[in-house]
Amino acid sequence: MYAIVYKEDRVPMCARLRADGPDAVVYWNSEDQARGFLTSKGDEFVAAYDIVPVDDSGLHLMAEALGCRDEDLELIPFPSGS
Repeated sequence: MYAIVYKEDRVPMCARLRADGPDAVVYWNSEDQARGFLTSKGDEFVAAYDIVPVDDSGLHLMAEALGCRDEDLELIPFPSGS
């Protein structure tokens, strides 16, 4: 799995699922899918975001950036249902 992280503050591309919960980390099943999403948004997106593998250390850094515990992160595929 791969997530897209904003280069400046290292916070992942995310979507709010619950008003009282953390943002969900949106992920793609392959680096090519994530890159295709960025490319479809234009050169500014490609320049502003990094694609990172979702693994234990990556999830920990994402939770830290979002201000929640690792186990509170929610992962949702993009597009939803894939």
